Amino acid sequence: MIQLRIVLASMIVLGLTACGHLRTAPDGSRVSTLEGDEDQEKIQQIEGANDELSASPAEQNNIPIEVNKQVQKWVDYFQGRGRKHMQRYLERSSRYLPMMKRELQDAGLPTDLVYVALIESGFNSSANSRAAAVGYWQFIRGTGKVYGLQIDAFVDERRDPVLSTRAAARYFKALHNLFGNWYLALASYNTGENRVKRAVMKYYTRDFWKLAKRRRLHRETINYVPKFIAATLIAKNPEVYGFRDVDYQPELAYDEIQIDKPISLQKLSSGMSGVSYEEMRKLNPMYRTYFIPVPQGKKVTLRVPVGMKDRAFAAVDMSYSAPPKYVATEFRYRVRRGDTLSGIAKRHRTSVGTLRRMNRLGRRSFIRVGQRLRVPERQNMEHLKYEQTNPSVTRRIAAQRRVRHHQVKRGENLSLIARKYRTSVAALRDLNQLNRRSMIRVGQKLVVSDSKGQVHVVRRGDTLSGIARRYSTSITQLAQANQLTNRSHIMIGSELIIPQ
Repeated sequence: MIQLRIVLASMIVLGLTACGHLRTAPDGSRVSTLEGDEDQEKIQQIEGANDELSASPAEQNNIPIEVNKQVQKWVDYFQGRGRKHMQRYLERSSRYLPMMKRELQDAGLPTDLVYVALIESGFNSSANSRAAAVGYWQFIRGTGKVYGLQIDAFVDERRDPVLSTRAAARYFKALHNLFGNWYLALASYNTGENRVKRAVMKYYTRDFWKLAKRRRLHRETINYVPKFIAATLIAKNPEVYGFRDVDYQPELAYDEIQIDKPISLQKLSSGMSGVSYEEMRKLNPMYRTYFIPVPQGKKVTLRVPVGMKDRAFAAVDMSYSAPPKYVATEFRYRVRRGDTLSGIAKRHRTSVGTLRRMNRLGRRSFIRVGQRLRVPERQNMEHLKYEQTNPSVTRRIAAQRRVRHHQVKRGENLSLIARKYRTSVAALRDLNQLNRRSMIRVGQKLVVSDSKGQVHVVRRGDTLSGIARRYSTSITQLAQANQLTNRSHIMIGSELIIPQ
């Protein structure tokens, strides 16, 4: 019996790649574990991801559909409590399904993989998860970069339907090359290939259902495959499952132009009569602000409404824009064993004080392994580096706002405190970095302000021009009030005086 277990273990090990060094996957592809990137997470770059899939008949057809109690549970959910969500996802799906299926088919992959985007994001480019996954296919920052997506202060290609689908196709192909099994590939997409590899090698099986039955994977991953199967069944035959009144959106359609200089999307849309800025943003969701960056000597593809190419070309010359001088972006960093705040701050060229302020950490607060911290975006371009607010400005802010501290008493809530100090609940939340679910406690000290003087707390994605528009002032007045020069840059969490 012992000899038999040894033989089985050897066969499994030969069939999978082990963590760390380069080894051979089931189809002969090679893998290597890479460390690095800004969030310092281990991301596995699976080589052979661009190879043609030809190892087994399953790769030429669609993913096997196995219906069992777990799948039926999710079908019941989507028909019941989750019906309104499924209805919305189906209505949105028709906008992207044709394009995404073409991309998957061109990559030699089963087109049913498109329904991963349905359960991941509901085909919503703005989708964000608690794990900082973004976009249609819910890539985390590190994995997105590994599979070719650009992510910086101005561009996040995880939100682009075409580019993110191509990256997802490369990732799916790599996972299938590694496991030779679509259910395990899907489980890996959810939880990471290393975790699935460890489970397979420990329990001598590639049968996803056996691993799920033994609860050898996380609960979310155990539910992921049956949820995918249920969503696929419904999406391919909605009327059979009771979805007879789906108001499908029209298919995504656009023309493309090439630009060779940075432009303002706002200026471009203004120069194209009949086209709104919001419409241009929807066609180009990968851009975080109005600014469309173009590296020197290169060209960038921009999407415009169908039939608007000539108008767009005519408006490009009048749409030139310099990069915003003031930009605020951040990313999520997962704390690893041995990390300290000072070490994280040094690695990402920021300060411990900034990290404490952005993450609401007191001087006695400890960070823990697995915790996700908000960290200012580090940029390669000199004009995007973050700088601390001028100390003299900070002192002027305090003086202008008459900042006070209020100690919470029994029976008080934010609404009562806001009325007492002639301010709003929203302003108190901003000043104390409280979200809608945050609770205040007796004895807690809150920063409060009377109504004289207005201050804006910089948030992710803010630009000086956007803040100026919000408060009906000008960039020049805002810069003068806060002693900002052409080389100054605002930082997430910093406070700006709003001129009266």
